[in-house]
Amino acid sequence: MTNAKIQRKDVPSDKEIDSMTSKADEIKNDFFRLRAKATVALLETGKRRSELASLEKNDITTDTKYLYVRFTVVKKRKKNISTLQRTKKFDKDSRFAKMIIEYLDFLNKHFPNCKYIYPSGKSVFGLTYSIDPNKHLKGQEIWRIIKALNPNDWPHLHRERRAVKVIRADEARFGEAKLETVYRVKNVLDLERENTAYNYIRRHETQKVEEQEEVLE
Repeated sequence: MTNAKIQRKDVPSDKEIDSMTSKADEIKNDFFRLRAKATVALLETGKRRSELASLEKNDITTDTKYLYVRFTVVKKRKKNISTLQRTKKFDKDSRFAKMIIEYLDFLNKHFPNCKYIYPSGKSVFGLTYSIDPNKHLKGQEIWRIIKALNPNDWPHLHRERRAVKVIRADEARFGEAKLETVYRVKNVLDLERENTAYNYIRRHETQKVEEQEEVLE
């Protein structure tokens, strides 16, 4: 897991996530503050930054128990491009769901004609945000939102974090990661190949071994 001039082997911890949301709360502009917190929450799904950037407001729905986020996954195979839709859900009473709902409510109130969750636009003297209702941010902007909250973090680490949560849950349940863990990781990250899911598990197990380095006497 590398980034420009930064190397780290661990995924963002719960403490880091708390710190990032606390830092977002310090942002004075309501739009930027709520957007930053919603971004941290949406990355808990393990989705890619480009998939977050293209979210539309009608992709987020709720019922009495859950908040649903429908992502469009683009698959490229040689010259062919296909799209699939995958839905992730949050407990509606969870803090992450509340962050997303608060931001969505703000968009609906102040930018009712806006199509996207991440509308493209520009800040006007840092006080207001002039948007283009028919365009969305690029994935790079999602990267910048996260880097502003934590210079040692970036969106793909949250994809790793989601995989690690699945692996640890199976380790707690079975005592170790099992074959079905591969398919569980594949499913939650919407991967095409089992080998890719296995690589997430391999990195996690390698890190565990390095943390348990043998002490020589």
